[in-house]
Amino acid sequence: MMLSKSLWLGLWGISGLSIAVLSYQLGKANSKIQVIEKQVEVVKYVEKERSEIQARPHATRLELLERMRAGIL
Repeated sequence: MMLSKSLWLGLWGISGLSIAVLSYQLGKANSKIQVIEKQVEVVKYVEKERSEIQARPHATRLELLERMRAGIL
């Protein structure tokens, strides 16, 4: 069975357009994954910094007053 040239061109055009749309959707999904991975890295960094700060011993009122009088604060 022989298909006309215009029908073949239409089929190739539709398949090419479909491939372009699918490629765009795949790239868009991949970029979302990269953004989420970067956000997770930032959260991990912030949690690490927070835990280091919280692990430091707290200065007492007397120590703070001594440092204030010495001009360190």
